[in-house]
Amino acid sequence: MRTPAALRRRLFLVGPSRLLCLIGVVVTVTVTGCTAGSNPSAPSAPSAPPPSAPSAPSAPSSSAASPSAPSRPNVVFVLADDLAMNLVQYMPHVLALEKAGTTFSNYTVTDSLCCPSRSSIFSGKFPHNTGVFTNGGADGGFNLFHSRGEESATFATALQQVGYRTAMMGKYLNGYNPKDALGGAQPYVPPGWNEWDVAGNGYPEFNYDLNQNSQVTRYGSTPADYLTDVLSAKGSAFITASAAANTPFLLEVATFAPHAPYTPAPQDANAFPGLQAPRGPAFDTLPSTRLPGLRDGPP
Repeated sequence: MRTPAALRRRLFLVGPSRLLCLIGVVVTVTVTGCTAGSNPSAPSAPSAPPPSAPSAPSAPSSSAASPSAPSRPNVVFVLADDLAMNLVQYMPHVLALEKAGTTFSNYTVTDSLCCPSRSSIFSGKFPHNTGVFTNGGADGGFNLFHSRGEESATFATALQQVGYRTAMMGKYLNGYNPKDALGGAQPYVPPGWNEWDVAGNGYPEFNYDLNQNSQVTRYGSTPADYLTDVLSAKGSAFITASAAANTPFLLEVATFAPHAPYTPAPQDANAFPGLQAPRGPAFDTLPSTRLPGLRDGPP
């Protein structure tokens, strides 16, 4: 597949519910010269010369060549934030992925809330194992995930240990501050990542700080600073560099979009003139009666 298109902000997975906190798509990418387990430059074994006369069949050799090791796939994981399913119809790249790939319509998640879910994705653990139940405070957020040592055993550390190049781009965990050194000599980057391009408050898509491998860069408000497009370019560059290094890779691109305040890229601001959110019977309407548990409470 064409890797630049795989990193555009319109790539998100179709799922069963109307609104999910996190929606992701995993794409396995084949890049010429970038899959491990094969050696195209190795010479092939010479074929045996034909026998000069018929002979009895020989016994099987105990040192027969074993099958070649399987190729290790390259993985691009795109994670969206607060993507409503009724937006998918306007995303042609997503629809193409759905048609060509696999959509899971029957599955469970450990927790649909942002930070507990992301913590489970990184660690493979349930919230009662990571201890992350909320997006911040004493029982959630980045600070808790970090203080419990959960970053020492993630899919990034596991893949890096077996030779993968790994990259994390976009949104990490709620409460992460790209400038914070956490007692170190430079802005903090968790273990397991060869490439780290992560923002703190990137929801507005402009005027944000990006920790780029422990070097914090301030982005402004020009069209070129639009965060999702910045991540797209960096992701494409990472794939190109990994291919040149002939190294398998794992890339996670976790966009802040389309989370509130729903800031579009300048070039896309007028892509759907006249389109508005659904106006159902409940739109902008207060309930006529309160639920029993709220009936006697304050308004």
